[in-house]
Amino acid sequence: MSSPPNRTPLALKIIAAILTIAALTVGREFFIPIALALCFHALLRPVVRALEGVHLKPVFGATIVVLGALALFIVGGMALSGPVGNFVSKAPASIAAAREKVRKIARPFDRMTDAAAGKADAPGATTAPPPPPGPPPQAAPGPQPPVPTLLSELLGRGTLFVAGLVEVLVLLYLMLAAGNMLFRKLVKVVPGPDEKRTVSDVLHETESIVARYLLVTALINIGQGIAVALAMWAIGMPDPLMWGLLTFVMEFIPYLGGAINVGLLLIIGFTVFPDIGHVLLAPAIYLVITTIQNNVVSPYAYGGRLKLNPLAVMICVMFWWFIWGIPGVFLSIPIAATLKVLGDQVPRMSALAELLGE
Repeated sequence: MSSPPNRTPLALKIIAAILTIAALTVGREFFIPIALALCFHALLRPVVRALEGVHLKPVFGATIVVLGALALFIVGGMALSGPVGNFVSKAPASIAAAREKVRKIARPFDRMTDAAAGKADAPGATTAPPPPPGPPPQAAPGPQPPVPTLLSELLGRGTLFVAGLVEVLVLLYLMLAAGNMLFRKLVKVVPGPDEKRTVSDVLHETESIVARYLLVTALINIGQGIAVALAMWAIGMPDPLMWGLLTFVMEFIPYLGGAINVGLLLIIGFTVFPDIGHVLLAPAIYLVITTIQNNVVSPYAYGGRLKLNPLAVMICVMFWWFIWGIPGVFLSIPIAATLKVLGDQVPRMSALAELLGE
């Protein structure tokens, strides 16, 4: 009589996966800065390497690169601060106006629904008697504790953001200043020549794919942001520069960034344009530009290096958003590309390559 199959390895894999997800969730403040620093290290390491070619030490090259990246970030933040601050200050009024216009548009449909349900507004329906008078009004309550304003919430989150940014920049500088030390240490601790060769191939291929993805995505987003800004200016949408900059930033978030931009365009469209045709014009133009970018520009620009199927990309985005929030969404594609490389190079992880690949 044959013994039943041993299911312990599968159970151990499931337990390990659950514990890993729990550790990533609990330790997000520790893991997110390291993951972001590694991601930007893959992007900026070729620049430091090029500066080494002109006899500039990695320490000085890393200083130049990090300060340059910080300057670009500050310039972009300053360019966005004015329009975004204006948008945030007007957001409650804009949402209220958009809600009122949506109610006006939906009112005929509500009447049709009420008529079909036989409510009071329908022909032939009887009018309900007025409700009895309510109790006398109560005295006004005393002063309530102050509710945190949107500005205070933004300032609190802004402080955390600045602290996280400083942490990422310090880690990035140390990684860039160390040169190839990080890769050499990782390869050195792996036993066996075959394993060392595999780790070296995985590290170099991952660095190349992540750097190419971030660079190509940035260039594509610049072009898409310019196209969106010009289109918004042409149709009379306020703050076209803000929409171009928001497009550049939000398109780093697959799928969700575009959906957020469409929602924002709808809200502002309801407050700016008088009729529904003009309201839908801005989101429609944005969707046309995004569709052309996704189906014409991106396949040609990325080439055959980043072969991830759309369903796996969406699942990765949702998973890392659940685990790490907005930073996880930004890191989802680099992490998926890294797992795809591991699946291609390591036979025991070939299932990852099959699930993530096209």
